[in-house]
Amino acid sequence: MIKSRWRPKIPKAVPKYLDKPEQARINLHADQLSIRDRAIFEYLLSSGCRRCELVTLNVTDVDLKNRTAWVTGKGQKKRQVHFSPLCALYLQKYLETHPPHEQALFLNRFGKRLKGRSIYYLTAKLGRQAKLGSNLGPHRLRHTFATNLLAKGAELDFISDELGHSNLSTTRIYARLPAEQIVSLYKKFMG
Repeated sequence: MIKSRWRPKIPKAVPKYLDKPEQARINLHADQLSIRDRAIFEYLLSSGCRRCELVTLNVTDVDLKNRTAWVTGKGQKKRQVHFSPLCALYLQKYLETHPPHEQALFLNRFGKRLKGRSIYYLTAKLGRQAKLGSNLGPHRLRHTFATNLLAKGAELDFISDELGHSNLSTTRIYARLPAEQIVSLYKKFMG
């Protein structure tokens, strides 16, 4: 029997991430941010967290000594994420000015918990300052984190755990990236 509405399966798009030159430009501009914004940027880039996971962080969720944090992901699942030594330094410096009675980690200028939209504005502004060819959002930093791990030889199941994916097939999209890079480099240099 032939299906009346047969259509070819369209492959999922390759996630947008920052390549090394773009990361360098972003880092140059990120150095000019406030300590809070620099901590946010470094946390997103080195942990692979979603922006909703970042805004729900409390001070007690973060362990600077072990460079870990407990985040609440999709489906209210808790998981432990890791962040870089540089991020730990920024967080430590930021916490020196943090009000002791406030449990939310990242605060807005009114002393209230930062909203997800503010995180998006922060990253978008940083992307414009660095003159990226396309928009920079928190999720693009998440994709950059995953591709950096993959480029350094990390296993897909480790990347899946770090990203909080419940299904390994969700993470497999990153395995296609090196082939995509090869094709784009070939086109760039060979025409």
